[in-house]
Amino acid sequence: MTMLTVRKQHGAYVLDSGAGPRAWLRTTGWTWRCGEIRTDAGLWTVEPTDRRRIGVTARAEHGAAVRLDPSRSHVPGPGGVTRWAPGRCGGELVRDGHRLAVRLPGRPAGGPIRVDVTGEWAELDLVALTACFALLTRRRQRTLIMMAVISTAGRGPVS
Repeated sequence: MTMLTVRKQHGAYVLDSGAGPRAWLRTTGWTWRCGEIRTDAGLWTVEPTDRRRIGVTARAEHGAAVRLDPSRSHVPGPGGVTRWAPGRCGGELVRDGHRLAVRLPGRPAGGPIRVDVTGEWAELDLVALTACFALLTRRRQRTLIMMAVISTAGRGPVS
């Protein structure tokens, strides 16, 4: 098993394997509705596929390379069906016995994101950072909803 970490540095989330930075994820807006992933293979645009932000895609000019969705996922490389299971503080991607598990810190700014990798994955950096974006965009949406509810609840009854 390989363990990767993703740390926030200078406004970006940087993927590190212990040998130095490998790739990064940067959002293009404060709502986390869209982002960019840079790997050795190029630049990818990453965004949710639905309003609830359960599914995400990472795409370049030539089309989607990664699609993470509980009902239909796709990642680069050969293999069978890919299953994506997002949760509140983490998610898991499984294909042919290979596993990529992402664990968010307990608090939004509470430390690095942990990525445990079992088996071989094509375009590992892209797949790992897409999974991180999928979980972080859902966390941001929950935070924004909570802020909206709290701000309207604090106003009290209208007379």
